[in-house]
Amino acid sequence: MVSSNRSVDSESENSVKKFTRFISRSSQRFFASFIDEESEKEKQSNRILQQINQAITQKSIVVIQYRDDLQEKAANRFETLVGRIYQHATNPDSLVIKLQKDNQVRMISAKNIKKISIIRNNPNLK
Repeated sequence: MVSSNRSVDSESENSVKKFTRFISRSSQRFFASFIDEESEKEKQSNRILQQINQAITQKSIVVIQYRDDLQEKAANRFETLVGRIYQHATNPDSLVIKLQKDNQVRMISAKNIKKISIIRNNPNLK
C-alpha cells in the first residue's frame, strides 16, 4: 500500500513539474515575441526617419500615410499627404509639409508617419 501512495505522489509531482515547465515556456515565448515586436517597430521607425532625411536633403516630393492620435482613436484610417517636407527649425520631432495640391502648410509629427514613399522629381538624381 505504501508503494501505491508513492506512485500517486510521483505522478502528481510529475504533472506539477510538466505544468510548471509549460507555464515557464509560454511566458518566455510571450516575452520573446513582445521584444521582437518592439525591435521591429524601432527598425521601422528608423527606416522612416532615414527616408525623411533623404527626402529633405533631396528636396523630393513625398507621399505619406499619416495617422495622428485622434484619428487612431476615431477610426482605423490613414490620411494620405503629398508634398515636400521640411525639418521644423526648433522642434526636430515635428515636420512641416507643404501640400502639393493646394500649397497648404501643415505641421505633423514624425512619430505618426506610418509609411513614406519618395517621388524623385529631379532628373539628375537616380
